[in-house]
Amino acid sequence: MALSMDEQRKLAEIEQHLAKTEPALAARLASLDGPGAVRVWRSPRVRVVASCLTLVAVTVLSLIVYALLPLRAMPDRGGSGRASAAPRQPTMTAPQQQSVLKGQPGPSLAAPAK
Repeated sequence: MALSMDEQRKLAEIEQHLAKTEPALAARLASLDGPGAVRVWRSPRVRVVASCLTLVAVTVLSLIVYALLPLRAMPDRGGSGRASAAPRQPTMTAPQQQSVLKGQPGPSLAAPAK
């Protein structure tokens, strides 16, 4: 609803009188007239930009999680410093394998002769 010319003139006179008598209050009321945070967020351009930035952030976060999920499913390779929950099976060490290959007596599976 638009104000008539007479109403606008009276309002301007009240504003001038207030500025002369109460300068602190007039300055405070004038600061409310400027663009506030609520008015900025109501702008269609700001909403579109904020929506696009949110979409980009969610996409990047999803791609990072998707890329790191296969690493979580990989088995422990033993050298990572973590102790595994299941005990490992004993394995033959390298020096024992070399002694068998060189013809030196190694561990025998046969029973000792009497």
